[in-house]
Amino acid sequence: MFSATSSPSGNIFKIFLSLGFLLWFSICPARAGEEFISLAYHDIPPVEVAGDDVSEANFIKQLEFFQTHGYTFISPQDILNAAQGKAPLPHKAILLTFDDAYLSFYKFVFPTLKLLNIPAVLSVVISWIDNPEAAIYPDKALMNWDQLREVARSPLVTIASHTHDLHKFVRCNPDGNKEAATETFIYFPDEKRYESEAQFRTRLREDLRLSRDMLHDRLGVQPLVLTWPYGAFNKIGVEEGRKLGFEIFLTVDRGMASAKNLDRVYRYYVQPELYWVQLFQEEVQRRFKEARLIRAAQVDLDTIVVADSYAQSDHNLGVLIERLVALGVNTVFLQGFCDREGSGNIRSVYFHNDVLPVEMDFLSHAVNRIRIRGIRVYVWMPALSFVLPHRNLTERLLVQEWTAAGPAPTSSWYKRLTPFDPKSLEISRSIFASLARQVNLDGILFQDDAYLTDKEDFHPAARQKFREVSGVELYSPDSLDADLTSRWTALKTQTLDTYLKELGNTVRVYRPRAELARNIYSIVVTNPEAENWFAQNLQNFLSQYNYTVIMAYSRMEGIKNRKAWYDKLISIIRNHDALEKTVFKVQTFDWRTKRWLDDVDVKNDLSHLLSQGARHIAYYPDDALADRPQQEVLSIIISGRYELNPN
Repeated sequence: MFSATSSPSGNIFKIFLSLGFLLWFSICPARAGEEFISLAYHDIPPVEVAGDDVSEANFIKQLEFFQTHGYTFISPQDILNAAQGKAPLPHKAILLTFDDAYLSFYKFVFPTLKLLNIPAVLSVVISWIDNPEAAIYPDKALMNWDQLREVARSPLVTIASHTHDLHKFVRCNPDGNKEAATETFIYFPDEKRYESEAQFRTRLREDLRLSRDMLHDRLGVQPLVLTWPYGAFNKIGVEEGRKLGFEIFLTVDRGMASAKNLDRVYRYYVQPELYWVQLFQEEVQRRFKEARLIRAAQVDLDTIVVADSYAQSDHNLGVLIERLVALGVNTVFLQGFCDREGSGNIRSVYFHNDVLPVEMDFLSHAVNRIRIRGIRVYVWMPALSFVLPHRNLTERLLVQEWTAAGPAPTSSWYKRLTPFDPKSLEISRSIFASLARQVNLDGILFQDDAYLTDKEDFHPAARQKFREVSGVELYSPDSLDADLTSRWTALKTQTLDTYLKELGNTVRVYRPRAELARNIYSIVVTNPEAENWFAQNLQNFLSQYNYTVIMAYSRMEGIKNRKAWYDKLISIIRNHDALEKTVFKVQTFDWRTKRWLDDVDVKNDLSHLLSQGARHIAYYPDDALADRPQQEVLSIIISGRYELNPN
């Protein structure tokens, strides 16, 4: 029988009772019925040590905080009951989870849970129990099978799979970078190839099956909870897990968890710092939404990659990364395609794929190295302007404009694939699927090539679609009255929006956390009539994407009074109540005169946008090798390390 005097910690009640006046604040509750908070713990050592582990004393303090502030501890079965509509979750519900099955769970946590009647989840890496030296922290003591059987018999402990042997990193590209095994398509250097999707699926399925079967055979439990190592997962893994009987999938994404989304249960990664509980309180008061202000540089990988020299390219990447860190930016929009001529029409890319030639398989390496430095990376990609190796196919799918002689291949800057032909979407989805499989990105920034002018698209597939929805044959723009013109514009806008939505969905199969952003022309923001000229609609952008990136290129637009123009952009976005979802991107180079803009002017433009209420700012282009714009001038205003927004 466990008691205060016989506990491994010795004086658990004394610790517990001495904390009555530690915390005086209250926090916002979760929505009763379906929402809950989940916490991710690891080792609980007797005293504080370096790393992420929480000491016994601080663990008790945290339990007291939740008990004294009205929280109810729940089990996975409570969550499943809520998901199935059998019983709602209690007010202010909280789930405790412990990863890796450290010995401290058996010696300290388990007795504490029994004493206080608190349920919890214990996630086991099967291969580590059989071979502790293979664990990620071989110096930490793990539970053995006898101890696991003892805790598994308790109704308070739910045993979860933490995979059999996937709690590790694997090679993800030719350079040798490594990413989490549960979301990475392995690169095989001897064969110079990537793991296929079928092989990836089989590898996950067999590992998860083995973990499930061994937990059943060794402990007599049928695991319903799967805890992703490092929180890394994709939809393929969830699909295979569900086939094997798993019903709840734990991540380490921050936020409020929901019984309505058990494929991605958010968990708060508990920190050992003494002030962690206060930070936790502040985040809950914000409903777990991070107030992340984007400070971004948009970077041409063309300026970094040197053809036929991976070593020089890697050196240049190092220069770029040190510059980004010195600037203090927290986000990079990184070019994923090759466009050295600046045509905007893409013939090759910087990642392995089955559609376009690979200029250099470098993007995965670049993103890995940038993200290691704490900078989020959105890969910047076109959606339509691909020049396919098969010339006849490109010509067959090309957007067509109306001319005096009738439909003809577009003369526009971007030579785009028509979004009306299913073959175009098939091609684009293949490219984006390869991108998401190979590159551990944070998001996608869609290029500004997703537009159709008022004289486009007269491709046969577009004309057929218009005939289907309107019953009218499309001959020329002049053949339509005002009503049909409006319907034609709406159809083009909807078709583009749906096309990009499908590309986003494709990315999220492999990178479920990926955020989506899309460039928008400033004239579409300032003039609603511009939808007729571009088939872009501001409200649609704001609704469909995590971020709308306004190309606030005042020099390109020939704006004389820049401040007044910026103010107008800010005012319009504020009227849409969308400042939190809008990035204002200014230019640093004048493409007409081929000259860099004055760095102080760029700094002042960004400063003015912030002073008027902009939440997120960015600039383009950047030349790390030439220090343009100058780091010394721009860093104070573009740095994400400082809170510069007075609002």
